[in-house]
Amino acid sequence: MKHFFENLLLTANDQLSKLIPFWRVVVYFFLFFLSGVFADNANAVPRNPPPVFETEYTLPVTETPEPFFPPVPEKLSAVGIYTFFLILAGLAAFYWRSRKILFFLAVGSVILLGFAMQGCPCPVGMFQNIVDAFVQPFPFIPYTVLILFVLPLFAALIFGRIFCSSVCPFGAVQELTALKNVRIPEGLEQVLGLFRFFWLGLGVFFVVTGLGYFVCRFDPYVGFFRFGGIYPIMIFSSVLLLLGLFIGRPFCRFFCPYGALLGLCGSVSAKKVSVTPGECTKCRLCEEICPYNAILKPTAIPTNRERQQGPKRVLTAIVIFPVFILFFAWVGYQISPKFASWHVDVRRAELLYAEEQKLVDAFGTFPETRALLQTDQPYEEVYRLALERFQRFRHAGFWLGIWVGAVIGAKLISLTLRRRRTEYEVDPARCVACGRCFWYCPNQKEHRMLLEIEKE
Repeated sequence: MKHFFENLLLTANDQLSKLIPFWRVVVYFFLFFLSGVFADNANAVPRNPPPVFETEYTLPVTETPEPFFPPVPEKLSAVGIYTFFLILAGLAAFYWRSRKILFFLAVGSVILLGFAMQGCPCPVGMFQNIVDAFVQPFPFIPYTVLILFVLPLFAALIFGRIFCSSVCPFGAVQELTALKNVRIPEGLEQVLGLFRFFWLGLGVFFVVTGLGYFVCRFDPYVGFFRFGGIYPIMIFSSVLLLLGLFIGRPFCRFFCPYGALLGLCGSVSAKKVSVTPGECTKCRLCEEICPYNAILKPTAIPTNRERQQGPKRVLTAIVIFPVFILFFAWVGYQISPKFASWHVDVRRAELLYAEEQKLVDAFGTFPETRALLQTDQPYEEVYRLALERFQRFRHAGFWLGIWVGAVIGAKLISLTLRRRRTEYEVDPARCVACGRCFWYCPNQKEHRMLLEIEKE
């Protein structure tokens, strides 16, 4: 271990000597967040102050149990911690090219961002805050939410999905528990990979219709980090953890909506993870060791028939694209009102109508309608609010259908496009920069051995 840290410091010193301007920007940026910009909340005023009683009654002292883990120092804000971890992940993946540093960084993420901070705040579900801010009459987005949401996306545009590698506590806990790699067939991988985009659309749909934060409510790992939660979610979390022992990152690959956005940014990133520092020997070790099907094989030389059929397949997929959009938009418009009764306004109007039509024994049978007797709210107002909410469900379902159709159509078009590859390459949309491929690459090992010999 001592030898490892000595080599780590020497490597870091060599890299930093070459990247002095970059390192200065990094240090200044990190100190900026740890300064008074994100100060503690010691002087914050309670949002709902306790009531003032005219009698001699005094409020009891609130007893808060001690946390399982010591609290994170207040000056170390969430934004500063995420920024620091992103910097280390980028350096480890692209400059130090060290799987060990990424592994220990994942351990730190699980301990600090996971258990100590109980998995919150986390950018995974913050797209719901962004959407909710524009749905409200007076848009307002806390600057911490906006920065935490944009920061990993900005890093993905430069370095790929380094946030997923070892910074996100949800991804880190799956990275640490991956014991055996069971490869999923490519066709099934393509189909299951669409669900995270559907999950993203559902999250927006629930916020727009007023049903709440769907992604956060059913997050499988928050309850794990908080040592408690509702039973269905805890069962779902346990199932994902067990699957993660044999299938690499099932939540990140198939359910994480923020991972869908990071994958889009990673596909156009300025820098992409490379497997080997030299010429590829096609040993296939990177393909075998990658648990996420992120290694693209070299392609065979296309035949004359394949060259002729290629443009036809692309043209067919482009023609079908608007058909998918129109079909799923119609389905969403027709089906979404079925879920309108989940909202309290629609549910209250349905129960009120049932009582007025004497479909039940007496008025005030349901708690929702008994509340109307106490508030004296006009029945016309109840029906008006329900109708407005019902129309919002229709419009939101229409746009959700357009999103689903566009995702499926875009996937079909991408499958018809084929690019010639002569070496094993990394798919930047799937790659989470875990470091397995280049750490096990024989050329990379030889490169590290030469560096150690030069230092000696």
